[in-house]
Amino acid sequence: MNLLAAAANSSGGADIIYGASGWSSTDVPLLIGTPDVTSDAIPDIWAVKSNGSVRLQPGRRTSLTGTGSEIIGPASYWQTRIAIG
Repeated sequence: MNLLAAAANSSGGADIIYGASGWSSTDVPLLIGTPDVTSDAIPDIWAVKSNGSVRLQPGRRTSLTGTGSEIIGPASYWQTRIAIG
């Protein structure tokens, strides 16, 4: 997947705001984009929230919607990690 490597590869050929609110480093201290895990041919995002919960955010063609699915409930273990992936 090369669509995240350069703006020209993105939908519309330019960088756009994909997820505007609730994605600050305070709200989501760790995140990683991954190949598609939801079988819709769009890369997805794994995020660790500030409370230590791990969420899967399905990628969408134009923007992120909703809060994703909680995969692991709040746990102090995830609040002390320096990376995921």
